[in-house]
Amino acid sequence: MLRHFSRSLRFQFLIALSGVLLLALCSLGAMSKWIIFPALHKEERGIISQELKRVERSLALAQQELLAQARDWANWDDTYEFVQGNYSRYREVNFSPEMMQEMRYQLIAFFDASGDIYFLSGLAPDTGEYTTCTRTLGNCAWMSPYIDSIQLSLEDSSDQQRYLFPGASSPAMVAVTPIVRTDGSGPSVGWLAKVRLMNEEWIAQMEAVTGLPITIEQLPSSQIEPMTTIEGDTIYAQHLLPTNVPAINISIGTQLNRTHYLASLDTIRYVLIWTACLMLFVIGFVLWLMERIILRPLKALSVFARQASGEDTRLDSALLCQRSDEIGILARSFEQQLTRQRELNAELLNLSTHDALTGLPNRRLFDQELQAAIHETEARSQPLAVMMLDIDHFKLFNDHYGHQKGDECLQQVALALQNVAASHNFLIARTGGEEFSALLPNISANTAKQIGYQLHRTVDQLKLPHKASPVAPHVTISVGIGSLDDSSDISPTALMSTADQALYRAKAAGRHQVMVFTPPTSSASAYTHDTPL
Repeated sequence: MLRHFSRSLRFQFLIALSGVLLLALCSLGAMSKWIIFPALHKEERGIISQELKRVERSLALAQQELLAQARDWANWDDTYEFVQGNYSRYREVNFSPEMMQEMRYQLIAFFDASGDIYFLSGLAPDTGEYTTCTRTLGNCAWMSPYIDSIQLSLEDSSDQQRYLFPGASSPAMVAVTPIVRTDGSGPSVGWLAKVRLMNEEWIAQMEAVTGLPITIEQLPSSQIEPMTTIEGDTIYAQHLLPTNVPAINISIGTQLNRTHYLASLDTIRYVLIWTACLMLFVIGFVLWLMERIILRPLKALSVFARQASGEDTRLDSALLCQRSDEIGILARSFEQQLTRQRELNAELLNLSTHDALTGLPNRRLFDQELQAAIHETEARSQPLAVMMLDIDHFKLFNDHYGHQKGDECLQQVALALQNVAASHNFLIARTGGEEFSALLPNISANTAKQIGYQLHRTVDQLKLPHKASPVAPHVTISVGIGSLDDSSDISPTALMSTADQALYRAKAAGRHQVMVFTPPTSSASAYTHDTPL
């Protein structure tokens, strides 16, 4: 009897399903320990690293801005004449406490061709008192550390430069540039330096720009602080930046709340527990269904087969569907349901990856294609460009014409953009209300710029009325272009950030134009654009 039971399908199914359950539970445990939880930790650290890089880029832009302001003053004929002693009213016309406070300058220093002090103007850090002088004595004694640092830098290089300086109360940004004529002719007659403190007021402004809490500390070079620290539901990260004083570094840091991460972690744990419980239930339910729906009918079917033919008969799906009994009905019903399920899955996939209003791919599909394109670009060393397009003043359009007309406008613009995309074989998606994104694999930024002009002109040619627009009497778009070479890393977020920044600058420049992002390390403007005809 026991031997007969061990050969039965019931026992074999029980052993097989028990093995599957044990294997699945072990797999869930292993997956959680070595894949899911490490992936969550890696993702969290990637996010904080990305945010820290954003803070560092903002600091670099702030230094570049200060250098540009110093260069504007230094490349000015009035400054050129002033340092030569030919413009006596230069101080009276250009310097005041209000100007220093408004521009957030702590110190402006002029040096002659030999590097000696010519004129100093500044606000005392402790009192805020405005002082001007030609030597670092008396009320100007506080300027001495900055002046010594600047003069030392002039000995190392006669070209323009920017660096961080560890001040007494707070670090400072320093920008130094030669003084030349406006047209660049003639030799340099000296240097101009501007100093801006990285104090609480500056930090508050940077926090407003980045949307992140920022901390800045001055640390000895020998002190090595942990780059990432996790305390409870807060994660803190910092990076050390060099100064012109080798013994001192500046630590710039930010922090993020881990509430979302911890909630995700708890959710995954609950999912794993419920999955294990569900598997137990499913296995028990499957055993019951097998007994009731499969084993009993199969036993009856085998008895009938033996009675009909005297030997076992193998039935394939075609034979089952041809039967007129319950098994045949079940097989045909299953085949119909399977066909319908495939159709529904195809429809569901289309709905989940395309925008219902315009029929364009949505953000989900765009993000998937972007990730795949980046991987392929890395593998084949090909160019990759992206675009972000925005309908100019679309809110004013909706307010003026109504949301129904707004939907019609979106549909017409989307169709026009899709026609261009189809002709050039690239992907364009609706990724926001009036925002579209384009993915242009194997296309350089210059080529993408020409395509951007074509998209720009195509929308213009629609001549959709937009009386509320301050840009043009018809609907227009602004285009921002970025490429893989412009990003500091190769993540999709960083790549799209370049296009987003270019779009932001296109809007800031007046909209209705195409702008290409270029890395901020360039000594010229960080963005190039042209307005298409």
